[in-house]
Amino acid sequence: MQELNNNSKFFKTGNSFGLRLTKRDKEKMHANPGDEYEKTISPDGKTITFKKKEQVDDETLAMINQLFDENKELMERLKDK
Repeated sequence: MQELNNNSKFFKTGNSFGLRLTKRDKEKMHANPGDEYEKTISPDGKTITFKKKEQVDDETLAMINQLFDENKELMERLKDK
């Protein structure tokens, strides 16, 4: 797997900060506006890792919700285990 190595500029936007990514970075990450990422910062603060959160399609989410609803009592008992 080829990795992209280049610089990103840190900038201030309102009360937040951001890292600018190139179009090539976006394409490599298959990123779209609104995508969510898990962020891990190393203890020394020198390395930041982003992992794209997997999307769950609506049909799968509905099935999971139905399963939990149908087994609410069991889920409550398992919650404290």
